[in-house]
Amino acid sequence: MSLSVIVRNIFLAFVLLISCLPAHAQSGGAGMRLNRDVLIKKLTEADKDLVFKQDTDISLLPNFIAVDANGSRAQLIGKPDELMIVKWTYVFKPDEKVNLIELQKLAWFANTLGDQEGLDWFFAQLAELGKDYKKPISEIRMFDSKRKGEISYSPKEKTFTMIFTPW
Repeated sequence: MSLSVIVRNIFLAFVLLISCLPAHAQSGGAGMRLNRDVLIKKLTEADKDLVFKQDTDISLLPNFIAVDANGSRAQLIGKPDELMIVKWTYVFKPDEKVNLIELQKLAWFANTLGDQEGLDWFFAQLAELGKDYKKPISEIRMFDSKRKGEISYSPKEKTFTMIFTPW
């Protein structure tokens, strides 16, 4: 299956997914104006395999991590109403069906944290990846929601990462 077919399938699956799930997390206080518990609920609704557990605090901030069955890793750092870092990491697998499922989750994640602008940004970076999957990607974007997003891809590790922080 070519990468353009995969990208098209991701888009079609995303449209189906978005019609079944709400796309916005509840506003909170400072930070990214996201409530951690609401975001965890939204993420676990989108991926039933995700189970968040509190890990070692980072810079005195609570740190919650979940890993799904395909190795995607979600991380939320910050106080309940003051998330400072929201991160999703995926390592591509040889199985194209698994990659398609995980890229759909990344699309949902981009839409949840960056609205339509985040989704467009994700697909633009995915298109760049489709042109040359051996080329690294590092793209930063500021969103109207007072969030900064960063997408990176490392061809050596085959790792795709999306991070949102306040700006």
